[in-house]
Amino acid sequence: MTNEDWKKVDNALKSVFSPGAKLLIDGYEVTLILCQKSQFQNAIAVYINGGFKGKWLVEDCEERRRFFCCKKRTLVKEKDFKACGIRSKKGKKEFADRYAYNEYFSYWTNFSKMKKHFIDNNTNIEILEVL
Repeated sequence: MTNEDWKKVDNALKSVFSPGAKLLIDGYEVTLILCQKSQFQNAIAVYINGGFKGKWLVEDCEERRRFFCCKKRTLVKEKDFKACGIRSKKGKKEFADRYAYNEYFSYWTNFSKMKKHFIDNNTNIEILEVL
């Protein structure tokens, strides 16, 4: 896809009332729709082949790696560092990484991060239609 094509997709996702965009990504039909995540925040919902399955977020599969947002989280809080006597920045990072996990979301809150993820993890991206 060209930059102009990505701008068309971005413009189709500017309003919650717009119908969104459909892309053909490596044989998958991906529908992107802007929806309301919370009272003051919107998100881009991703539907693959016209639907969504909750198991994609739980199980390691092709759809999750290609299309969904991954955020690294940790169970460690600042009070845990103090309780364990960890003061150095390196020590805090190592301790936090030991108790880290990945959390996957079926939506994106940032268009440019979504675009970069799609380009990095897929080979062929085409616009089917801008709704």
